[in-house]
Amino acid sequence: MRRAYRIPGLVVGALSFALTGFQPGDAAASPKNGGTVIMATGAQVQGFDPLTTRAANRETIMAGALIFSNFFTLNEKGERVPDLATSLDGSPDGLIWRLKLRPGLKFSNGAPYTAHDVARHFQRILDPSKNQAFAGAIGELKEAVAIDDTTVEFRLAYPRTAFSSFFSTDNHLIWAMPVDYQNSAGPDLNRRPIGAGPYVMTEWKQDDSITFEKNRNYWNPAAQHLDKIVIRFLPEPAARFAAVKTGDIDIFYEPLGKQVNEARDSKTLKVVEYTGTGASTLNINTSSPPLDDVRVRQALAHALDRNIELKVAYDGVGKLANSFWGPGSVWHCPDDVGYPEYNPEKAKALLKDYGKPVKIVLQSEPTSTRAIAAQLYQSFWQKVGVEVEIKNIQGGPSYINAVLRGDYQIAFWEVVDVPDPDFQVYQAFFSKSGGNITKISDPKLDEAIEIGRRSLDIGTRRRAYCDFSKQMAKLMPIMLRTQSNYSAITQSRVHDIPPLRRGLLRLNQVWVDPK
Repeated sequence: MRRAYRIPGLVVGALSFALTGFQPGDAAASPKNGGTVIMATGAQVQGFDPLTTRAANRETIMAGALIFSNFFTLNEKGERVPDLATSLDGSPDGLIWRLKLRPGLKFSNGAPYTAHDVARHFQRILDPSKNQAFAGAIGELKEAVAIDDTTVEFRLAYPRTAFSSFFSTDNHLIWAMPVDYQNSAGPDLNRRPIGAGPYVMTEWKQDDSITFEKNRNYWNPAAQHLDKIVIRFLPEPAARFAAVKTGDIDIFYEPLGKQVNEARDSKTLKVVEYTGTGASTLNINTSSPPLDDVRVRQALAHALDRNIELKVAYDGVGKLANSFWGPGSVWHCPDDVGYPEYNPEKAKALLKDYGKPVKIVLQSEPTSTRAIAAQLYQSFWQKVGVEVEIKNIQGGPSYINAVLRGDYQIAFWEVVDVPDPDFQVYQAFFSKSGGNITKISDPKLDEAIEIGRRSLDIGTRRRAYCDFSKQMAKLMPIMLRTQSNYSAITQSRVHDIPPLRRGLLRLNQVWVDPK
């Protein structure tokens, strides 16, 4: 290997977060050990094998983080902190990365956790005979090789600055299991995971809850504050809010705006909020009429009064997005990207120029929040002469897979909050990525994405993503709604919830006062 350089701390971006409802001195309190935390979520965990699940929702990632942990975690400044790994070295040309594991690690079943298990895990993901739904996310990786028991060498086909941030981001591409278990478990690999994280899954009640207890083989028992963690499935936000107010649950994940506002005024509840990169969106399938015509897409954007949506659907909680990277991000474009403003007369003129009737189907979910937004969009578009049908699909795999198949016209979606813009744009919008679910194909867009992916100079990358934002505003393969805004409502006994990066709540870092 060529002379390597150390990246001691990775600052992932200037992201803003706010904690409200805490009592003075709360952050300085010493953690207490013991107790149980129950968190209620609106979607179910899908499984733990990346070759079985086609898309991993946040609930899945949060559960997996308990079982598998991470090579590095991030502190509140976004700096990398060792966990399962102690160092990550990259060659000057960005083509080779060496990950050094902490010596003496064990899986929850007592088997040694070694570089061979990690290398085998990545080789399995790259196997072309397997499900390739996620291999594209690491398409630059040629091979992962175990140099010795604690060293994995990752060899890339081309430099990609974003590659190193995989190792400090909760994601199921890094969930390694014992090689022998991978070879023999069959379907159980997805439902009965074995990891090296702080907790083990002890019970999975389908459509109800998943329970986790301490992994007795975890390398750092001092970090295992809770005896038990339960993730409950309560699809309706109203039910989750009622449960946290009565004390039946400790954490209400993903509250509505009006519930956040009510909890802010409560003397018994706390609100945790975080604004990151990314945005809630409407994805547009640009592959067939009428949405293959940019005039129609622009018209739909001009017809939307997003301030009304923010007020009515979100109770004023959140910020409107004009690009994925808001003012708090190091990737924010200082120029006006030209995102279409609310202008129904311009929308009508564009539709008149198109010259044909426009009928569209909006894919939504049968939840109260999404129903309000969908009805607003239907109303806005009908006012400019567009016929709109709302098609409701239950959230989860059915909803996600319809979009991934391209079986939709317009669908509610999200560009997630991640450490590097490449994760947000390459798979979704590069014309030949294999994951381009909007089917957009544009040379200028591709050029900006490629420069952002391959350049090792941050200034060059920032300019590329600024060019990307401007071109997206012209082509409109998606419509932006609000900047990524994540929140949770907790009992006052819950402490030390870390920043909700990517909307994920790292439950293993939480501790509670005894009841």
